[in-house]
Amino acid sequence: MNDVLQRWIALALMWRMACLLGMSLLLLILAWWVLLRPQQQVRASQLHQQAAMSQQVMQRQQLLAARPAINELELEIARLQQPAVEVAEQATLEALITARGDQLESWLPDNQPQQLQLRLGWMQFVPLFSELALTRLPVPQRFELKEEQGALHTQLWLEDDNAE
Repeated sequence: MNDVLQRWIALALMWRMACLLGMSLLLLILAWWVLLRPQQQVRASQLHQQAAMSQQVMQRQQLLAARPAINELELEIARLQQPAVEVAEQATLEALITARGDQLESWLPDNQPQQLQLRLGWMQFVPLFSELALTRLPVPQRFELKEEQGALHTQLWLEDDNAE
């Protein structure tokens, strides 16, 4: 080692400076490789994660902006519920009887309770009660069903709620 040091001292000043500069540069590269390179890699991965998260936030904001506001939804619900109330108020028993005219056997509106007799198929009987629920009169509390020649003979007594 003494021999190498003596040769380096024997070199000209310019060559000694060049050697010192080269060793300093080599030491800087080695320090960058050992100390700074891992930090740069961590920073790059953090930047990549941040970009992905900001993209997710933007997508969620776009989805949220595409949805209507709560007050708009409440107005729409109110608007959709209102025609159902109006239809229920406008529907009359006479309109129901007119619509089922070919099935009507007898209709006694002046009796107390009112009596309605229809000849229906089973599939026609099932929606009858939902249609009666839309009329101003109550759904019948008493009814009688008889099977006659493949048809369903239906007799309904339509009573007011205050009837005894």
